[in-house]
Amino acid sequence: MKKEIDNEIYETEYSRIYIEAEKDANIFNLKCLGALAILSVLSIVFNAFGIFSVQTEIMVISMLTTTVLFCIPIAIYLINDKIMKKSRSVAERDWFRYLIIGSIFIGIGFICVSLSFHATILMAVPPLLAAQYRYHKRMSRIVLVLTLLLVPVSIYGSFFFGSPDRNFIKGMLTDEEAKIFANRLAIATPKRMLELFTHYTLPLLFGIIAIVLLVTGITNRNGRMLNKQTDLSKKIRQEMETRNEMQNRIIDILANLIETRDLSTGEHVMRTKKFVKMIAAAMQQEEKYRYIMTDKVIDMMENAAPLHDVGKIVVSDTILLKPARLTPEEFDKMKIHTTVGGKLINELFAGMNDVEFLKTAEEIAVSHHERWDGTGYPSRLKGEEIPIAARIMAIADVYDALISVRVYKDAIPPKKALEIIFSESGTHFDPDILRVVEGIKDDLIAAVEPYIEPSAPAAN
Repeated sequence: MKKEIDNEIYETEYSRIYIEAEKDANIFNLKCLGALAILSVLSIVFNAFGIFSVQTEIMVISMLTTTVLFCIPIAIYLINDKIMKKSRSVAERDWFRYLIIGSIFIGIGFICVSLSFHATILMAVPPLLAAQYRYHKRMSRIVLVLTLLLVPVSIYGSFFFGSPDRNFIKGMLTDEEAKIFANRLAIATPKRMLELFTHYTLPLLFGIIAIVLLVTGITNRNGRMLNKQTDLSKKIRQEMETRNEMQNRIIDILANLIETRDLSTGEHVMRTKKFVKMIAAAMQQEEKYRYIMTDKVIDMMENAAPLHDVGKIVVSDTILLKPARLTPEEFDKMKIHTTVGGKLINELFAGMNDVEFLKTAEEIAVSHHERWDGTGYPSRLKGEEIPIAARIMAIADVYDALISVRVYKDAIPPKKALEIIFSESGTHFDPDILRVVEGIKDDLIAAVEPYIEPSAPAAN
C-alpha cells in the first residue's frame, strides 16, 4: 500500500515538474514568435526600399500570412491567460506546443520561399525552438518530417515566387523578367530542377538534418535532467516526511511520558494543541496577522504546542501533584520547567535541522508563562517582547487549566473560564489576540464539550 502511495506521489511530482517545464518552454517560444512576427513586417518595409527584390504582391501576401500564423498562438495565450484568466494556463496544455511548432514551421516556410538565401539561416529556428521541450519521440518525428518538407519547399518555392540566389536563374532571365511567374515556370526544366536538388536542396538538407539530430540530443538531455530533478524532489520529500514522522514520534513519546506523571496532562496537551490551532487560524483572517500566521506557521505552532510543558519532567511529584497551593519555594521550583523545557527541546531537536520549528517550540516552552504586563516568568518579558507563539499558547494553556479538574481545584465552566481570561486583557494576555479569541468564543466552548465529564459543571 505504501509503495502505491509513494508511486502516486512520484507521478504527481513528475507531472507538476513536467507541466512547469512545458509551460516555460511554451512562453519562451511565444516570445520568439513575437520577434519573428516583427521581422516579417520589417521584411515588407525592406522590400519596399529595394533591399529585397521580391514582387510586392508576393512579399505582402506571404509576410502578412506569416505574421498572422505567428500571432495566432500568441493571441490564444493572451485571450486565455490575460483576458479570460483561466485557472489552468493554456501554456500548460500539450496541444499548445504542437500549435506553436506547427506555426513556426509554416511561417518560416513562407519567409524562406519569399527571401530564399536571405533567410536560409532561419531554417534552423524551428528545430532549435523544439529543443526547448522535453524529449518526446512523437515530437522528434514531427520535427524531422517537417524539416524534410521545409527545405525542398523553401528552395523550389523561392525559385518560382521569391527572391532566389541569382545562380538559380543566372544567364536566363533579367531581374524584371524573373518577377513574372510564367517566365520562371518556363525555365523549370527537369535538368534545372535536378540541379536545384543536387546543388542547393541536398546540401542544405544535410545541414538541417544535422541540426535536427543535435536538437534531438538536446531534448533527450533535457528529459534526463527533468527525470533527475523529479527524483531529487522525491528524495527530498521522503526525507522531509521521515524527519516529520520522527519529530512527531518524539513529541508523542514526550507527551505520553508527561501523562504518566499527571493523568490530566495527557489530555491537556492534546486540547491545548487544538486551541492553539483554532486561535492561530482565526488570527490568520485578520489583516494584522495575515502575513504572520501563514499555514506553515500555524502547523508549526500546532505541532509544537504539546511540548509547552515538557520541562515538567524535572519537577518532583510532591510539587506537581500537590493538592494545595504551592509555597513560594515550591513555586520557584515549578517555574524552572520553562527554561528546562527550552533546553530539552534544543537538545532533542538540534540534530533535525528544522530551525523554524525548533525556534517556535522553544519560544512556546520557555515563554508561555510570561505576562503582557511584564510580571510573568522566567524573563519578565513585556508586551510584544513575548513571542507571538507563546502569547497564543498562554491563552490556550490557561483556558484548558481553568476548565479542567486538577488535584488542587475543580473545573470551571468554559464560558466562565473565557470571562476570566477576557478580564485579564492587557495584564496577563495580549489584548489584540483576545479580541480575535472573542470572535471564536462559541467555537472554543463547543470544542471542549466532548471532554467534559458528566459530573463536571455545565458549560452555561
